[in-house]
Amino acid sequence: MKFPTDEREARLLFNLTEPLGPVRFSRLVDRFGSAAAALRAGAKAWGEVEGFAEKAGDFFGALEKAVPALEKEKKEAFRSGARVVCASDPEYPDSFRRLRDAPPVLYLWGELKPVDSLSIALVGSRRPSTYGTAVAQRLARELAQAGVTVVSGLARGVDGAAHAAALSAGGRTVGILGSGLSRFYPAEHRTLARRMAEHGAVVTEFPLTSEPDASHFPRRNRLIAALALGVVVIEALERSGALITAGLATDQGKEVFAVPGSIFSPLSRGPHRLIKDGAKPVESALDVLEDFEVFREMMNRPRVAPVSSSVRQAVSGPGEKLLAALSLTPVGMDGLARRAGLTAPEAAKELLALELAGLVRSVPGKQYVCSELVMTKTS
Repeated sequence: MKFPTDEREARLLFNLTEPLGPVRFSRLVDRFGSAAAALRAGAKAWGEVEGFAEKAGDFFGALEKAVPALEKEKKEAFRSGARVVCASDPEYPDSFRRLRDAPPVLYLWGELKPVDSLSIALVGSRRPSTYGTAVAQRLARELAQAGVTVVSGLARGVDGAAHAAALSAGGRTVGILGSGLSRFYPAEHRTLARRMAEHGAVVTEFPLTSEPDASHFPRRNRLIAALALGVVVIEALERSGALITAGLATDQGKEVFAVPGSIFSPLSRGPHRLIKDGAKPVESALDVLEDFEVFREMMNRPRVAPVSSSVRQAVSGPGEKLLAALSLTPVGMDGLARRAGLTAPEAAKELLALELAGLVRSVPGKQYVCSELVMTKTS
């Protein structure tokens, strides 16, 4: 049986051989240096690798049987518009490379960019309450406006609401699937996925025609946790995929956050358990961003964007100075006046006008932040 010598094709072949899996694949690459070198080494040499022993021949035989499927997979990738990315490509996330079960390849619609390393995952119930949907939309919108990539699993409910809200706010969003791109699930999110590919990416490790098997979703969840700097659980039952993602994030040394809910709702039990276990409660994106130095630097950088003609007059003169002094970090009247070079009465007058125009929001403690009309994504 002739095996591929090209590294990308060798990795594709391993990915098509289900009995092997990413853990055994990683052990082979660690031992032989590459997927292509592992194929050249042969079954006898595999027997010396941890996890193979007497089964090395069976695994090698499974690879041989998968060779005819390799050409079909390449043709399907072309037909579906999927790109194949492997660990030698710059686009392959560093956080995935560090996993002990790193995927041999990724299939992508869209593009992963370096800025996606500054991401937060929003996860939760597939059947959220009106409250849960509203929270997902608000957090995703606020994160996107702060220049943060929103990551989720493109499932129904919280995931879909978060992706759509991030796009509506002009931000980037990445969805990670538990199925192949040619068996996209859920089907009703296909249009959303195509929009995401234009402003982010849709990613899966599963071969293109893989069905959304239940065993795939914990594997999908580890990639959500790995890509993001932190995971926010919005609504979830005590036994749910969202809590699995939170647990995986903890195992990977990531931050976990949870949104409190009604004590009468079963969907609050998951987040409340996480809070009891040490997760930080979240009421706004600021509660998440302030935990990361990189985000604190971004938030403290004043940003002003062009606004619609109906409010353009509100940002002229002293009002423009006030907006330039504002960010997502709350600031009091006196501090804001000093930043803008205005007297307190002048600042108060202009703030009132800006609030009425919807460009400034007051927050508890008599402090102020830019509204979502003003904040833009950091480039």
